[in-house]
Order: sequence, then C-alpha cells, then structure tokens
Amino acid sequence: MLLLLTCRPTRAEKIDDLKPGRTYQVGKISITGNHAFSDSRLLAQMKTKMRPIYQSYQFWKKRPEFDSDVFTADLQRIRQFYVAHGYFQAKVEYNLSTSQEVVNASIQVTENPPVTVQSLQIQVDNAVLPPEQPIYRSIKLKPGVIFDQTEYHRAEDVLREHFLDTGHAHVTVDRRAHVNLAQNQARIWYRVHPGVSAVFGNTEIVGADHVAAEIVSRALTYKPGERFSQQQIEKSRANLLMLGLFALVRFDPQLHTGNPQVVPIKLTLREKPKHQIQVGGGYNTESQFVADFQWSDLNWQGDGRQLSLIADYSSIDSALGASLMQPFLFGLPNATGYLDLREDIQQVPTFTLFATRFLPRFQYAFTPELVAYIGFRLEYAKLTAIDPTVVRALHGFRQSGFLSGPFAGLSMNTSDDPYYPHRGYVLNIDAMQGGAIWGGAFNFYRVEAELKHYEAIGWNTILATRFKVGTGDSLGSKYNYPLFYRFYAGGEGSVRGYGYWLLGPQSSDHTPLGGLSDIEGSFELRHPIWQQIGGALFLDFGQLSLRPYDLPISNLDFAAGPAVSYTTPVGPLRIDLGIPFKKPPGQQAWQVYFSIGQFF
Repeated sequence: MLLLLTCRPTRAEKIDDLKPGRTYQVGKISITGNHAFSDSRLLAQMKTKMRPIYQSYQFWKKRPEFDSDVFTADLQRIRQFYVAHGYFQAKVEYNLSTSQEVVNASIQVTENPPVTVQSLQIQVDNAVLPPEQPIYRSIKLKPGVIFDQTEYHRAEDVLREHFLDTGHAHVTVDRRAHVNLAQNQARIWYRVHPGVSAVFGNTEIVGADHVAAEIVSRALTYKPGERFSQQQIEKSRANLLMLGLFALVRFDPQLHTGNPQVVPIKLTLREKPKHQIQVGGGYNTESQFVADFQWSDLNWQGDGRQLSLIADYSSIDSALGASLMQPFLFGLPNATGYLDLREDIQQVPTFTLFATRFLPRFQYAFTPELVAYIGFRLEYAKLTAIDPTVVRALHGFRQSGFLSGPFAGLSMNTSDDPYYPHRGYVLNIDAMQGGAIWGGAFNFYRVEAELKHYEAIGWNTILATRFKVGTGDSLGSKYNYPLFYRFYAGGEGSVRGYGYWLLGPQSSDHTPLGGLSDIEGSFELRHPIWQQIGGALFLDFGQLSLRPYDLPISNLDFAAGPAVSYTTPVGPLRIDLGIPFKKPPGQQAWQVYFSIGQFF
C-alpha cells in the first residue's frame, strides 16, 4: 500500500518559494481540520517547534531555526500518526507565510473516514476460537471500532501474556491484517502457538553480593515445580523492588535447556549502595520554604530491614525522627512492620504544638492496590501560643498531656500514574482513638475518609474529583478532645480561595476553631495547553461544624478558579488562583497558591 502526502497548489507560499541560502526562523504553527486529535497531540509529532511561551517576551533571544527538510518530514509524521490511528486516507497539506525572516506555517488536515474493524479471529494452533470465548473481551479491537495500530500490536502482547500466565512459556503469536480502503474496513487474524505446558525450574541468582540469598528467595512468589506464570514473575519483581535494595531486577527464563517442560530462571540483580542520603527542598505559598533530609541504611543488621533518620523543616511543620522498617514481618511476604519515633513541631494560626510520638504500625498489602494498616499511638503533646479567644469559644480544653490509643486505616489506589493520573481512583480511610481503656489525658475518637477519582473524558482532558468527610467526638467531657486533632479546612490541600485553615468556625478575632465534622470536595478539569504547559479549571467546596455527625451540607462555601502547571519528572510545578464565591471577612478576595505536585 502506497501512502502519499498530497499538497495542492495555493496562493500562499510553499517551501520551494523560500529564498535559497537564507536563514528563516519558526513563527506560529497552526493546525485546522483536526477533529479526532487535538493540536497538542499533533504538534507533539513534529520536530519543528515554536518558541516556548515563557520566551515570548524575550525578544533578544532568537526563535528556533526553520529547516524545510525537517518540516517536510514533520508533515509526513503527522500523516503517519493518523494512519497509525486508523485514518488511512487522511491528507495533510500546508501553507507558509513569511514576515521578514519569520515563517508562519498553517497545516490543513483532511481526516476522511477512518478504517474500522470488520472482523477479528483468534486461532490457537489449528482451532479457531469462537467469539464468545472470554479471551476476546481482553482485546480492545472489536468489530465496528477504529483500527488503531497501537491496539493491534497490544492485542498480540495480551494474547502472549495470557498464555504465559497459563504455563505456556514457549508461546508465540503471529498477527495479520487486511485493510480494504475501498470499504474502509479491516479484517484481523491472530494465530497462537502455545507450545508445551511448562513448570518453573531452579532460580539462579546473580549479583546479590552483599544481600543474603534468603532475602531474595523469600521475595519470589513461585517455587520449582509450580506451573510457569509470567504473572508470578512480575509479582516477584515487584516484591524485590519494594525492598529498596536493588537498582536492577531482571528475570530471564531459560527456554533452551533441552527440556521444554522445565524452565529455569536466571535472576540478575544490581544492588544499591547500602547507605543513602536524600536531600530535598521546595517552596509553596503556605509552608513557604520546605527542606527535607533523610539518611538511610537499606539493610540495617541484615534481613532487609531499613533504618532512616529524618529531618524536615517548613514554616508550618518541622520534625526530627527515626524510622525502622521490617519487611516480611512474621514471615508473611505481604506484611511490613514500622517503628517511628518523632519529635514534631506544628506552628499554625490556632496554636503551636510540640509533640513527641512513638508510632508502631503493622501494614499488610492484600493486593498491590489494597493496603491496610493498624498501629498504636503513644505521644506527649504540649500546646503553646494559643489565642485566648479560642479557649473562650470552645469553653476550654486540655493543653498538654499523654495521648494513647490505636489507629487503623485502609488505602485503595487504582490510579494509573502517581504524578499525572488519567484514570482510576484513590480511597483512603483513617481512624484513631485515644484514652478510655488505653489511658492518657485525652479521650476521643476520629474517623476520616477521602475519595479521589480520575477520568479521561476526551480531547486530552482529565476530570479529577475529590470528596472528603470526617467526624470525631470526645469520650466524655469535651475538655478532653485534643485541639490538634480537630478538623481544619481552607487553603492548599483543602478549599482553595481561602487562607490556610480560614474556612469554617472562627473565634471573635477570626482565629480558626476547627470542627468535629468536615465535608470537602473538588471538581477539576485538566488539559494540556502547549508542550509541558497545562491548565486547569476547578470548583472547590467545603465547611466545618462544631458538632459531631453534623455534615453542614446546607452551609457549604464555594470557590473556583484557574490553574497553570509545568510538567516535570517529579510532578507539575503549579500555580492556582482561588476565588471564593463570597469574600470571607478579613480575607482577600482571592488567594494564589504555588506548589510542586497536583492539588490532588
């Protein structure tokens, strides 16, 4: 099949009209006629780049040089992009306009109808699988959908992985497609050759020079003689990487040993340095300058346990601490034990807290997505710098003493990316209780749940939503509920448009009182603007109540605004402008937040 780039003559300039030997610069690149794909996706296929927006006012810097050969290849790349996504008869044309030495390019796309799947057939050796077989459901290409070549290749991998997980270590998959451009339809065939069923053989470990072999072996989820499964290999790789001891983990099934029914494994490892130092820092509007330091021994006293010494600083939260992590606690592969000892300082509008905390915790991963934990909290807390109006408004509260009691939580995370999620959800549930049979000066309980959801809704736009509720109460006198475990709302990480902790009940001099019930939520549309620059529009809401089990739905405060972000490998650099629907007394009519990372 011959696919040609067509360029009809127009009154505007073409590449041949440019003066030979003259150096031109790239001006504006515009694209029209594209309906299936956004400008940003098509511009990403091009090597010809416009000047970044942040350099628009730096007139002394030269624009990128316009290379006619590169631009011609760019047009072909856009054409091939359309073909790869099923638009075999798409046309890409262009016009140029010049102003002095600046070339502005106008690219016109005629998409034409895409090729759709007419039929899909899977054959295992000489047997054709009927369409009702479950394996067809795992393939996105189905009759009537656009023939996307990415999904065409991915289906081959899906079939291979399916048979690898059922003991067929020697499986091969062939694919074939016939595209009828006259009818814009494609017929697709996959032929699978499973080979003989196999079991795991012995595992040869290479590269574990300072880490004991038993630490590696206990992380493996398969044993010799068990049915071969690629899924078990992937689980074993994840277990080894979670130990934090290895920079490289590679499993190589040995398929050519003379006995196809037994597959030995060669496991190649590269150890990390035993000791690590991590130094980090940043800035956000509320915490201002943030600094983090951590020293870690990745295999302290052997057995894969990790010891970390931690120092954190910001204008709000500072801490010194030590943390001990024990993997495979009680011999359970999915169990991890933690011992944390911390000295925390929290400086917030309502109080300054000094707390010494000892937090042993048991964590169990039921699946990679579902993790639960239970622990015990023993701390001594002392409050200072308390506004007298807060004491009067809350009719007094305990300002120092020991806090003792259990805590537990659950986390479910199906999101597809920790920094830039496009789909999935994150559910966190946390509960704690202090006093009563556990002793201590504070008697209370507290429960909080937060759900975050991400959905791609088309045109590279992500709808991100967040909903959070919480409640707590004292066990007995209200005097014994800790001020520092009340709910507070407003500001970054909560409801934008309000100052830090300045949403909800306040004392007579506008100092936050916190609440015993909390409700918050957010709706946010995220969309790429240009290259690494993205934008968002958000709507936040929330409110607190001084009473437990009293979600103030009828008294919600709302705020909205835009956000701009810049993509980096460690998350977006982001600026949010929050505008409350009603200007809060004593606050600005808007709030600006600068941070590193998504708001949620």
